[in-house]
Amino acid sequence: MRKQNSIKILVATYPFGFCDPQSRNILEKTGWKIIYNSFGRRLKGVEVGNMIENCDGVIAGTEPYTAEILEKTKNLKILARVGIGLDNIDYNTCKKLGITVTFTPEAPSDSVADLTIAQIINLVRKINISNKSVKEGRWYRTLGELISKIKIGVLGVGRIGKKVIERLQPFGPIIYAYDIKPDKKFGLKNNLIWVEKDQLFSLCDLVTIHIPLNKKNYHYVSLKEFTKMKEGSYIINTSRGKIINEKDLEFCVKNKHLGGVALDVFEEEPYRGCLVNFDNVLLTAHIGASARYSRFRMEYEAAEDCIRVIRGQKPLRLVTEKDFE
Repeated sequence: MRKQNSIKILVATYPFGFCDPQSRNILEKTGWKIIYNSFGRRLKGVEVGNMIENCDGVIAGTEPYTAEILEKTKNLKILARVGIGLDNIDYNTCKKLGITVTFTPEAPSDSVADLTIAQIINLVRKINISNKSVKEGRWYRTLGELISKIKIGVLGVGRIGKKVIERLQPFGPIIYAYDIKPDKKFGLKNNLIWVEKDQLFSLCDLVTIHIPLNKKNYHYVSLKEFTKMKEGSYIINTSRGKIINEKDLEFCVKNKHLGGVALDVFEEEPYRGCLVNFDNVLLTAHIGASARYSRFRMEYEAAEDCIRVIRGQKPLRLVTEKDFE
């Protein structure tokens, strides 16, 4: 058993503890050495490798945890992910090395769902376009759509997809849904029309994406799906950037096939692509989980599980192989 004062915890994610200091407090009260990310940004792979080697636990963000990085560690017992996405973690290597992986799947769900609804309203009412016109002195009165009069498609009806659907109910749109494991009871309660993936894109005026990133879902939405969509339709992605083929998306925006796009996630972040040049494309800096209470919950729950595992207790939010399906 290692001495308590020799235990090291790396808080790799940034920011951490800014919304509420409780997350930092529970870590620091352990008496362990807590190493915070001093770069003020997401760490690069080399930086993670340099900092993680002698750590017992990591409070992880979206920085990479590859096999090469993980195999250099000597004492690592837990990767406690602040958030829900696991595509940056080599789970098989963690399993081989006996490293516990946890995450906080419930904490960011409301925040991402809220952002999705905001993006839906923004796109169909063209709020960002009118805002830009007023600032430029043009006073452009945009003509949009009623949400109740459009067909909305939800790709992925898991934690976040369900919350988006529940938030849409008062607006009264027709909602189509696709999921590899459809929850028929939820669908019945919320008047969903279950369809296949191709039908979702061809039938709907707006499609919002809520699926995890894994090997099967890389570029899951590309030119085939975009061209099935009606001319002037909309697409939203708040899940993971690599689910969409950005080159294909750019092509469809340039050719005015799509009426509008809202992206909170990108293949490479920070985003530096050509979509910044289009008024009908709404881009946000991966802020899906950036609501104060959601961020606090994510940080606190990750810190809580980190402490539990180091102390030999069972974590509350264990990641298993099912979470990668």
